[in-house]
Amino acid sequence: MVETIVNGSFYVNTYLIIKGNECVIIDPGMGLYADDIINKYNVIGILITHAHIDHIDGIKHFLNVPIYISHLDRLKLNNREESLYRMVGLNIPFDSNNLNIIEVNDNDIINLLDSEIKVIATPGHTDGSVCYLYKNILFSGDTLFSNSIGRTDFPTGSIKMMKESLAKLSHLSNQIKVYPGHDLKTTIKDEKENNPYLKRS
Repeated sequence: MVETIVNGSFYVNTYLIIKGNECVIIDPGMGLYADDIINKYNVIGILITHAHIDHIDGIKHFLNVPIYISHLDRLKLNNREESLYRMVGLNIPFDSNNLNIIEVNDNDIINLLDSEIKVIATPGHTDGSVCYLYKNILFSGDTLFSNSIGRTDFPTGSIKMMKESLAKLSHLSNQIKVYPGHDLKTTIKDEKENNPYLKRS
């Protein structure tokens, strides 16, 4: 089961993959009310699509949980400028040197909750952005939105890399559901047909 939690002033979609009393969190967002999760589930892993403040701030509630993140975006966890904490005038609320970090690479398979979760590198929004494919669900972070894409004008962003990443995602099955970092869910089929960025990638 996958549960969606919309949180914070950035309206980030935090996702929970739930099996029994265990769960995996995708992008614990800024403003996440973590007590509800902690009281209900044993959190066994956190998957980070990219290291921007609105997608990582909730890490501060789960400091002992293994955190899966790309190498390039791991470096942003202690960088106020690249993580955008400086932009909003806040300090990073955790020390990345004390976190239990597991770096992931393109095509890695993460085994959690008796399931395989595939890592798909999709640089563009940041140079270390990744998506996670769980069964028929793609957690796309800020790479692919419904009828849109993530910004490429933040530090380490690149429109060239974004186009290459979108081309990669366009080869996925039409049946895959897309759970983005913001806004509404969609499918690869719908984005191929309606998203101007995916159609021209």
